Amino acid sequence: MNENFDAFDNFALKYDMNEDMIAYKYKHSYRVVHQAEEICRSLNLDTEERDLASLIALTHDIARFRQWTEYHTFDDDKSIDHGEEGVKILFEEGEIDNFIAKKEDYEVIKKAIRNHNKFKIEDGLSERELLHAKIIRDADKLDILYAFSNKRILEVENDDSEIDENIGEDFLKHNLVVYKNIKTPNERVLMLIGLVYDLNFDYSKQRVKNEKYIEKIYENMSNKKLFKPYFDELIKYLKGGK
Repeated sequence: MNENFDAFDNFALKYDMNEDMIAYKYKHSYRVVHQAEEICRSLNLDTEERDLASLIALTHDIARFRQWTEYHTFDDDKSIDHGEEGVKILFEEGEIDNFIAKKEDYEVIKKAIRNHNKFKIEDGLSERELLHAKIIRDADKLDILYAFSNKRILEVENDDSEIDENIGEDFLKHNLVVYKNIKTPNERVLMLIGLVYDLNFDYSKQRVKNEKYIEKIYENMSNKKLFKPYFDELIKYLKGGK
């Protein structure tokens, strides 16, 4: 894997690491690698599958560097679909040639990166493709939750706006908040913490629970009264409640 780390660094360090968001995505990528490796250990996957999961994690956000540099946003709706663009960079522009990867694994890598940022995983994946799509989605979400639980890394934006009744009800039913329905910062908070509902593996849920990511995010909320029912429900869910 060291060669792949070198290849990733050679790509990423061409961008301006003095830009906070560029530096954040660089560090994020390595933290996601760590979480992917931990998920693989929890599943007792062999070395080949762990190495593949690590490569996917390392490159899952490879398009973010270009996205921020060209558009100055990480909002895919206002710029590019960074999952699709990542596949393009790796396989159409040939960046994958700089990494150690088996050609028979290319489709798994493509499917995992293409699906890591989607609302749900596309249908029709093979068992192995689905496994790696789930691993990267969980690893990515774990680091997003970690980052927002740590104010030194990212701060949660919230205000005094209301939360749409339908969005609130959906959240309390353990449904993901649909991005296109979000109109306020507070609804965006529900989308963020609701990522927990989409975690696939016991390790991932246990990590969120043990590290108290949700409790820490709540402590950083300026409008605790509004959010309390939603955070309470999510904590109950993590404890195994219905």
